[in-house]
Amino acid sequence: MNIPKSCDVVVIGGGPGGSMAATFLSQKGYDVVLLEKQKHPRHRIGENIIPTFWKYADLAQVSDKIIAENFLQKSAGIVAWKGSVKKLAFKDFGFSRSALHVERDRFDHILIENAREKGAQVFEEVSVLDTHLNESNQEQNVTYRINEDKTSGQIACRFIVDASGQGAVIGRKLGIRVVDQGFRFMSIWGYFKNSKYMDSDGKIHPWENLRTIPPVTFQCSIPDLGDWGWTWHIPQRDRTSVGLILPIEAMKTAKPTSESWESYFLRKCYEIPYLSQLLENAQYCQGDFGKINDYSYRLTQVAGPGYFMIGDAAGFIDPIFSIGVPLAMYSAYLAAWAIDRCLKNPDSLGQNQALFTKQLQGRYEVSRSLALPRYESGEQVSKLAKTAVQLQSQMEQELMYVVSTMSTRSDNFSDLVTNENGQRVTSDKLQVISELETIVI
Repeated sequence: MNIPKSCDVVVIGGGPGGSMAATFLSQKGYDVVLLEKQKHPRHRIGENIIPTFWKYADLAQVSDKIIAENFLQKSAGIVAWKGSVKKLAFKDFGFSRSALHVERDRFDHILIENAREKGAQVFEEVSVLDTHLNESNQEQNVTYRINEDKTSGQIACRFIVDASGQGAVIGRKLGIRVVDQGFRFMSIWGYFKNSKYMDSDGKIHPWENLRTIPPVTFQCSIPDLGDWGWTWHIPQRDRTSVGLILPIEAMKTAKPTSESWESYFLRKCYEIPYLSQLLENAQYCQGDFGKINDYSYRLTQVAGPGYFMIGDAAGFIDPIFSIGVPLAMYSAYLAAWAIDRCLKNPDSLGQNQALFTKQLQGRYEVSRSLALPRYESGEQVSKLAKTAVQLQSQMEQELMYVVSTMSTRSDNFSDLVTNENGQRVTSDKLQVISELETIVI
């Protein structure tokens, strides 16, 4: 493995954010080295990709490869929340290309191979041990270890892009990664074979119909947890991803201490209305159970001397509306733009990092406001979020409003989508299918 001694930019992490940042920077002619601690394809959770990702895929010239993979297209999103069922169809908001249900191992592999093809030097199974940040921003250093032979080395660069996901290499080193107290949740998940699925009319179909009758992403609230717990059901090409989001405080008394988390997961899957019907006669895939506590966090700083944080390394939010991958791609594009400007004009560093910070933190705060059961933030964060919303098109603002009304988690989101005339954004594009009791099975 011939890792160079220096380059323009080191990217830590080969997920969607890291791969796209490496691609965008390579397209601009920079010498980029990407270090990824695992070998692709690698398993990742998060299989529902909303169609906002396509514009970044186009810019990275990877759309044709994604299309050729023939991932499962989804027809809509349906949310069953506290007694009512609502549907959102992205085509009603001007999207001509479909949202996808993807296997993240294949999706992420396509992106990292595209980065390699576009000129990035990609080294897998290489762990980053430390970063050495220079306040004068003249040279940064990254210490790494090659996993196979345990040899270590160092690479010098002008900028580091931290796309290390929940590892948040730089965030943890600097002590700027903090648990998001608004999201004291845990997530547990698994996979099932031959699960039934729901179509855009709320009707349930056998697994065999997936390619002829497109599925939806189905989410529902969990009884007795109010707005604080929910489930997902995402059909894929060969199996279905199912997960539960649970408030940590409630789980202190909800699960018997003698019961394993995997047993609890399976028991709840067959107790929750409609999820249990979808899983009737499905076969649980042993060995793929996952669990994570306090998965939501934020960074108090997303850029600094010689570095930019993107994707999950910059913060992670409740995944209820599947914003993770598009937000990672957006942050990658934004970081590449800022680094390009900094390298061309070093005197613009402070200005470009301030713009990057404002844009990215604003986007993250908007995502928080869409996902939190009760959204509360300080005046400065609300201002950032409102500015981020107002920079979006009228149609995108309408989409955000509809998303916020799919559940009752964000009653005050409408405060952020008030136009310059003081009128709140509304929409007639949210479709109420029926009460739960009347869905055709």
